[in-house]
Amino acid sequence: MISLEGYEKIETWPAGKVLFREGTKPTGVYFLHSGDVNLSFSSKPLLSAHAGEILGLTSVMSGHAHDSTATTRSTSVTGFVELNQFLRLLEEKPALWLTVLRLISSNINQCWDCMRSLNAAR
Repeated sequence: MISLEGYEKIETWPAGKVLFREGTKPTGVYFLHSGDVNLSFSSKPLLSAHAGEILGLTSVMSGHAHDSTATTRSTSVTGFVELNQFLRLLEEKPALWLTVLRLISSNINQCWDCMRSLNAAR
């Protein structure tokens, strides 16, 4: 896992707090220390994120707008790392690239699983 200690700004959010919205430019990544976050696409529930997950990573790495909205489902503690600072961290610690690749691959697999379940529900 990526260690963001020393780089992240720790914040506590109430349930219902929007961390980022679908279609907006990414400003950084959120490491979810505790709580749960709902990810929705076109206002429809898509996935849930839990402690230990990084939110916004795919958008930061691709440079594209967020493809979902992230809203806290419960009181949550996050560590936020600003976009440019996160990219500098990757430059300083090239070994982290393999972890980033694994996390993005996992996100892609989750999306495929979600699409398969939607297709099965028809």
